[in-house]
Amino acid sequence: MIIDVVGAGSLGLLYGGKLQTSGISVRFWTRTSVQAGQLKQEGMTIMEKDREIHIRPDEIQAYPASQLANVWNEKPGDWILLTVKQTHIDDFIEQTATLTVESRQSLKIACYQNGLGHLEKLQAAFSNAWLCSAITTEGAKRTGGKVCRAGYAETLLGVSKRSTKANAEIVDEQQIFTLAKVMQQAGFDCTVSNEIDKPIYRKLLINAVINPLTAIWRIPNGELLHKKERISIMRQLCDEAMNVYKAMNVQLEGDMWDQIQGVCRGTASNTSSMLADVLHKRTTEVESINGSIIRMAKEFNLKVPTHEMLFHLIQGMQSEGVS
Repeated sequence: MIIDVVGAGSLGLLYGGKLQTSGISVRFWTRTSVQAGQLKQEGMTIMEKDREIHIRPDEIQAYPASQLANVWNEKPGDWILLTVKQTHIDDFIEQTATLTVESRQSLKIACYQNGLGHLEKLQAAFSNAWLCSAITTEGAKRTGGKVCRAGYAETLLGVSKRSTKANAEIVDEQQIFTLAKVMQQAGFDCTVSNEIDKPIYRKLLINAVINPLTAIWRIPNGELLHKKERISIMRQLCDEAMNVYKAMNVQLEGDMWDQIQGVCRGTASNTSSMLADVLHKRTTEVESINGSIIRMAKEFNLKVPTHEMLFHLIQGMQSEGVS
């Protein structure tokens, strides 16, 4: 089996590195040729609580993503783990524009993106591809050639109803169970869900509450609970989104407000991805996170003023970042 990891950030390296250690052939695809060269020259280390996994430079296959189509046309892989952010989906589509018809028909992509909108984009670009949503609570932090795994968490795989095509008609659904088994053998707690949309909406809501506020106040997740003023705005964001979900008939299990607070406590020292993007003057995923809540609200003529305010605040600070 060949697995292509597109997006060699901390999460991509964690999954790819552990899959390779378990005996899977892994190809890493980076944004630039320099990044690919560094991986092949320096190797990588995955640091877990009880051990360190070292992968030698000569064991790593790494290429710039601009070469993906050429390599795939000659030697297609079995699965693509797409671990790039929502903001780089268009780049991936452009990089694979020269795939042959045969290569496009064999595409199986596990999508790790936050928010909504990427599945529709990918399905429009690859009408015959089989898209699988991957929802994970895995956390990783990269420092040079070292990737620190935050802890042992859960990964869910499943076919979302948001896909515009009945993917299951194209590829035997057993393929997803095969991918899950490979993940398990690599050391991930991975299961297949036939209701993947529920965790997708759950994660969207949690991200829509936590990420923009940490980005604006420049604080780790846990500090959101340290002041009543912060908690009050968090609650407004949660209530607005839950009203939208109610109109959409999206039913989530448990008390989402309690779950949001639990995530803040469980990831107390974490820097949210949106805060990291703002600090590094990168485009954030606010369009696909809070923007998705806003667009869904408009479909039902609902108001989500707190989400709209934060959306515009984040959009207004992206180009220059913060010091």
